[in-house]
Amino acid sequence: MDTVSSPATALWALRVAALLHLTVVLWEGATAGQLVTFNEDALPLHYYGAFGVHVAAAAQAAAAWWVWRGAGRGPEAPRTVLAVSLVAFALGFGQAAMGSYGPLQAHVPVALVLTGLVAWAAVLSWSRGLRSLPAGG
Repeated sequence: MDTVSSPATALWALRVAALLHLTVVLWEGATAGQLVTFNEDALPLHYYGAFGVHVAAAAQAAAAWWVWRGAGRGPEAPRTVLAVSLVAFALGFGQAAMGSYGPLQAHVPVALVLTGLVAWAAVLSWSRGLRSLPAGG
């Protein structure tokens, strides 16, 4: 089997994407904290960071799909991480829209839910269920 298409490569892609996604979401939280203290210099960092969240979420969802597709239909863990990744990807757009055009009172709590989902996906990407996937040949 080709190394690029091996389950081990897919799993590492998922792990890297999940950690990147988590890092960017935490960056957004840090810049949001600056905004609530009226540090307007943080606004462009928060605004452009949102684009990073969407890119990282797409990479994570794609890698989760790659892992799920390579795992067959057996293990539950790839299905769960794929579902969580897809929900986080979709929720990120709604959450960002609330920050730009909607109620800020909903933007912040949904950001906390999004952070939890992304953290869950990162934990799942390192879980025993995914470690037991075949390493490919």
